[in-house]
Amino acid sequence: MSTITETIAPTTASELVRRARRVMPGGLLGSYAMPSSVETVISHGQGARIFDVDGKSYIDYILGSGPMIVGHCHPKVVEALDKQVRRGTQYYTLSDTAIELAERLVDAIPCAEHVKLTSSGAEATFYAMRVARAATGRDKILKFKGAYHGHHDYAMTGSGMSTAGTPAAVDQTLVTATYNDIEGTLAVIADNAADLAAVIVEPVQRNTPPRPGFLEALREATSRHGIVLIFDEMVTGFRVHLEGGQGLYGVTPDLATYGKAIGGGLALAAVAGRESLMDHLNPRRNDKSGYVYMSGTLNGNPLAAAAGIATLDVLQESGAFEQLVTVSRRLRDGLGQTLTEAGVPAHILGEGAMAAVLFAEGDPFDPATAAASDPTLRSRLDAEMIERGILVNLPAKFYLSTAHNEQDVDDTIAAFGESLAAATK
Repeated sequence: MSTITETIAPTTASELVRRARRVMPGGLLGSYAMPSSVETVISHGQGARIFDVDGKSYIDYILGSGPMIVGHCHPKVVEALDKQVRRGTQYYTLSDTAIELAERLVDAIPCAEHVKLTSSGAEATFYAMRVARAATGRDKILKFKGAYHGHHDYAMTGSGMSTAGTPAAVDQTLVTATYNDIEGTLAVIADNAADLAAVIVEPVQRNTPPRPGFLEALREATSRHGIVLIFDEMVTGFRVHLEGGQGLYGVTPDLATYGKAIGGGLALAAVAGRESLMDHLNPRRNDKSGYVYMSGTLNGNPLAAAAGIATLDVLQESGAFEQLVTVSRRLRDGLGQTLTEAGVPAHILGEGAMAAVLFAEGDPFDPATAAASDPTLRSRLDAEMIERGILVNLPAKFYLSTAHNEQDVDDTIAAFGESLAAATK
C-alpha cells in the first residue's frame, strides 16, 4: 500500500482531479466522465444549480443521474434529513419512515400491492428477475437490445455495453428482442414461452418512447403464456407521470423496479408488484422452497426513506408536477426550434421531466435511431455547454427538477444555440 500525503490543501478543481486520479481508477466514481477540457469537481448544489470548487455555477441537468427531481437541498428534504439524522441513521430493522415510504409507494404505483426496499437500481432489477424465476420455475429472461437495467451480469449481457468479466454461461439464460418491434418480439416470446420466466422492459427505453400498442402487446403475450412482465421504472418512475410509465401508458406489469427519484438523492430503490409474487421475498412464507433471499445492510435505510417521503411530498403538491412538465416541454420546444433554425437534423424526445437530443434522422420509435446519434457532435456539444455553465450529459438525457424555472430553460436554450454553432463550425 502506498502512502499518499498532501502538504497543502487543494484550492482548485484541477488539483482535486489530480488527486482523484492517484487513488481512483481513471479518477472516476463510475463510468461517467466529463469532457477532459471542462472536467471539474463539485462543491455543493442549491435548487437547479450546482457549484464547483472554483466557484463556477452551472444549471444542472444531470441531477445526480436523475434522483434530484425536486432540486438540490430542497428545504423539505433538508428538514426531513435533519430530523431523521438526530433520531439515528441506520437500524437494520423496521423503522417508521421505511414503513411510511412503503405505504406511499403502494398508494402511488398501479402494480404495487407490496414493495421491498433495497439500496440500488441494479439490486432491484436483479431481485425482480430472481422472483420471476422462483414464481414460474423457468430460467430464461427476455430483455431488449440496448436496454439498461443496471450493472449486474444479467443486465449487462446483451445490453450493447462492453464489459469484461461477465460469465459466458449467462447468455444461456437470456433472450433478446428489439424494442418496439411488436411482431418480432411476439415471435421470440412464442418460441421461448416454455422457458421464459420474465420479460423486462423500460417503458421508455433510454430515450426511445414506446410505439403505440407495443407495451399492450407485451402485456397480452406475457399474460397468455404465464410470463412475468417487469417494468424497469428507474427513470420513468415519478418522472414521466406521478404513476410512472404505468400511469402514462395505462399498462400494468406484474412487477416493477424503482429508484432514483424515490430516494431524494440517497441510496434507495424498490421492487414493487402483486402480493402473490412479492410473497416469494417473505422469509416467513410457509413454502420455503419458493423463498427468494433478499437482504442488504442498508435496505430501507431511515435517512433515505425520510428523503424519499419528503421528495414525494413535494412532487405531489398541487400543481407541482404539472409545472415541472410545462417547464420541461418549454426546454424540448426550444431545443427543437434551435436545431431547426440551424438546419441540423435531429430528433427531440422526452416525456414528463426529461428531454433528449438525437443527432440522427430516422424513425424516433426505432432504437437504432438513438444508437446512430452522432457521438462526435454530442461530445463537442457537451464540452461547449459545460463551458457555458450548463451541466448536461447529452449521450444520456436532460433531467429536469421542480427547481428549474423558465429563466433557467431560456438561458439553457441560448447556451445550446451558441454551443451548437461552436461545435458545428
